[in-house]
Amino acid sequence: MAMVSFGAYAQTGYYIAPGSGAGNPGGLNGDAEYPPGGGLPAGWTTVLTGPQNEMWSANQSLPFAFKFNDQDVTSYKISANGVVTFDVATSITPSAVNADLPNAGIPNQSVCVWGVGATATGDFVVSKTFGTTGKRQHWIQYNSCSEANIGTGWIYASIVFEEGTNNIYIVDQRYNGTAASKISMGIQIDGSTAVKVSGTPAYAMKSVNDATTADNVFYSFIPGSQPADEAGIVSVTMANYISVNNAPFDITFNVQNGGSNAITSLDVEYTVDGGTAVSGKITGLNIASGASGTAVHPTKWSGTVGSHTIAVKIVKVNGSDDTKVGNNNASKSLMVFDKAVDRKILNEVFTSSTCPPCTPGNINYNKVIDGRDKHSTIKYQVNFPGTGDPYCTQEVRDRMTFYNVNSVPRMEIDGGWDNNANSFTTALYDEYQSKPSFIEITGSVSLTWKNTITLDVNVNPLLDNASNNLKLHAAIVEGVTYANKKSNGETQFESVMKKMMTGSVGQVLTPLKKDTKVSKKIAYTFNGGYRLPLDGSVAQHINHLSENSVETWNDLAVVVFVQDATTKEILQSETFPIALVGTEAVEQNLNLYPNPANNLFVVEAKEMGNATVVVTDLQGKVVFNGNMTSGALSMNVADWSAGVYMVSVNGNNKNLNSKMVVRH
Repeated sequence: MAMVSFGAYAQTGYYIAPGSGAGNPGGLNGDAEYPPGGGLPAGWTTVLTGPQNEMWSANQSLPFAFKFNDQDVTSYKISANGVVTFDVATSITPSAVNADLPNAGIPNQSVCVWGVGATATGDFVVSKTFGTTGKRQHWIQYNSCSEANIGTGWIYASIVFEEGTNNIYIVDQRYNGTAASKISMGIQIDGSTAVKVSGTPAYAMKSVNDATTADNVFYSFIPGSQPADEAGIVSVTMANYISVNNAPFDITFNVQNGGSNAITSLDVEYTVDGGTAVSGKITGLNIASGASGTAVHPTKWSGTVGSHTIAVKIVKVNGSDDTKVGNNNASKSLMVFDKAVDRKILNEVFTSSTCPPCTPGNINYNKVIDGRDKHSTIKYQVNFPGTGDPYCTQEVRDRMTFYNVNSVPRMEIDGGWDNNANSFTTALYDEYQSKPSFIEITGSVSLTWKNTITLDVNVNPLLDNASNNLKLHAAIVEGVTYANKKSNGETQFESVMKKMMTGSVGQVLTPLKKDTKVSKKIAYTFNGGYRLPLDGSVAQHINHLSENSVETWNDLAVVVFVQDATTKEILQSETFPIALVGTEAVEQNLNLYPNPANNLFVVEAKEMGNATVVVTDLQGKVVFNGNMTSGALSMNVADWSAGVYMVSVNGNNKNLNSKMVVRH
């Protein structure tokens, strides 16, 4: 965390809370960081649009009562060069080149991210208010903005006013540049008084190119003088998921020292699910002013299986009442479990054969998943840019709406991480996959007759889940397609979504009870013949009542997943290669069973006599070569590796191909 420096200040003045925090202050703003029209969530107002230079916006009204330096203020205006001032009558215009604070080139009563500016096309300044009356925050965001020193790149940084506390925050949100930024961050009360973030006038952004709030850093400007003994809880640091076998559990939390004295002791209490407070005194601490440290409550928690909320409160610091109580409380929801299964994360990739950046996005995606099998993949071919991908369907567009996707490449990991597929990493894969899952999905899929696909699936909850928002989804995907090639250089496309068997919104699951299995049988018939649409326009979308876009019937799978329709979190996924015989094989009475197979596997084609049977893996390696006797052959697959195999039956002037699955 950056150190801070303290300028002189007026009698009321401000100080910077030492260390400040990570994420966004108070957690009220969870919006993804994208430009207007490029993924920025609804509700933001565009105040300035680049290119602008050395100019002020029109006066803007504050949506709630607010004091700056103990003076009531009702309106402000925004400079294109990174300054927001309450001195709306000023004739001073900040220059594009920033300098140290205080500075005669900055108006009184100003908050600065001076140096960041809406000086080029594609730069914006936007505003939005979050929260409920009495606890609102008004955000002014320099959005995808230029900064002279960073070379090629852009910056997101915000100035935030908070109702009730009169706190001011500066948030370092997102950074992409070929050189370090040089910004002046702070508050200028007048020409001789300022409170500034350490590094000014060459503050270097701490955030990375991440559109979520996870990498954000914020600085808190607090009205008044720094107290001697003051502590705030940054976060409860217990794990999100803990095994009941490790009970009793330590109640741990991170403490930030906002006072001038070192913290040597804390009086703290905690509650579980709003129950009776457990009080205790923590001694032996030595947390210096401005530093943070971990504290452990002296009384452990026994823990029971299920979901719990742990709330921690600081009562006294160094034996004295903590008079600054606004940051004394923190809580965390966590899960105590007795059994879990490995998570198969669901990666949903929005892409298009007309999208040039999608090519490296898909290359990067394939590189990350190479050699890994704890995931499922669905690729949605979208209807833009330009004419869009021919394999776009209404169901693809419904999923775009669900995730508010209006730019590609775009990717969702378990309905949580929302970013460019170019930013997908092995670290992100491991982070999401390491989270245990409390739902087990089992079952099988088959092509039962011609183009009818039947899914038999079991959802087995390992913990109670009382949500009324759970949905079961099943998507038919084609392993590789070729015919939708357009203009971006890609010649093949993997895991392409062909049909949502459960429809766009999924099937409702009632609240899940631990160890009470939910079984579903879902069937879908592809109607009509194949058609290649001309493009991704609505008029060209496949009409599933009379046609389909399946290129190869022996390369299909069904991705099954359980999702919370409100939070968008995906609780578990599973991919079932379709235990099928292709349409031609069905008509010729070729039977493969049981499919999936564990030990014995039978190939049966009564009309093909002593035909040759060749089985290869997906790399083309022959794993079996033999002949049927009187139209039948059995083989022992107990020692075969689990996976998908291709079966070729040749004889009687026929060549039939199908797929078998080995699952142990």
